[in-house]
Amino acid sequence: MTWVACDWKSFEGCARDYFSELWGTELKERSVLVGGTVPWKFDLVSEDGSIVGDCKWLKNISVPAAKWQAIAECIWLLQKVEASRRFMVFGRDIEVAQRYLKRVGPLTAPLEFLFLDEAGHRVVPF
Repeated sequence: MTWVACDWKSFEGCARDYFSELWGTELKERSVLVGGTVPWKFDLVSEDGSIVGDCKWLKNISVPAAKWQAIAECIWLLQKVEASRRFMVFGRDIEVAQRYLKRVGPLTAPLEFLFLDEAGHRVVPF
């Protein structure tokens, strides 16, 4: 896979290409049922819905309350999706997810948290 350096405009596409190749299935933005009833669009969804994930491109700041609320909402929604793999992938600043997970990590199960660096050669699980 040839990697193009990502920025905020292209991160979702970079993550889509990377994880599609890594997991051997095409991931794209799709709507899935949350809680079996409410349709919701996520960034990285396999055709059969067995993999559902979302991308976050966030910068670390001293009081990231609004960002943490957006992360919490996404976690809450993903926890209510029927899928064998549910995840969030972060880009730009690994400290955003690290700080969030340090604070409330036990409440995030069973989601996977991943960081994809801008060079595209490193996925770090938390």
